[in-house]
Amino acid sequence: MNTIRITLSLIAILFATQTAFAQKEFTINGRMHHSDLEGGCWYLEAKNMKYELVGSPEFMQTCRVEGRMLSLSVTREPRMASTCMIGQIVRVVAIFDTIMHPVDPSYKKETIKGTVHRNKQGCWYVLSAHHKRYELQAPIPKRFMKLRAKYNRLSTVLSSADSGCGMDGVIVFSGLEPDMH
Repeated sequence: MNTIRITLSLIAILFATQTAFAQKEFTINGRMHHSDLEGGCWYLEAKNMKYELVGSPEFMQTCRVEGRMLSLSVTREPRMASTCMIGQIVRVVAIFDTIMHPVDPSYKKETIKGTVHRNKQGCWYVLSAHHKRYELQAPIPKRFMKLRAKYNRLSTVLSSADSGCGMDGVIVFSGLEPDMH
């Protein structure tokens, strides 16, 4: 009898823990997209993740605009499934922002030494001597669009958040730099 009570108590605690975890809110920032898959599916692309959104009709009407930038408070919906199966299903709890604000990107000047490479996705990058990867932002000077080309220069580097290829930073070229003529 005591074993049954302990087992039932453990099951109740486990269920309460899973329910609490599923209800934990978190924030995602990303861009809305529409896919023609399965008759049409909406998803939010945030960094390297895709999310399918569920929620009130008012929230969905606000969110479902192609290309719209969103900042949302959401909870996981682990027991839900969709016909699209594009990403993780989350419930929209609140919409913080739907406007893309202009931002001055932070940058630094850094001497980078390494060699030029290209990944399977077609991104050109410099692999530094310190094993960091720096994406080369277009337009890339022709002399750096050669595999294994040597790279050694003072560069303007944006943060990894500005990389579309998941690199450690982004090297920006300017026509005003003396060695770019």
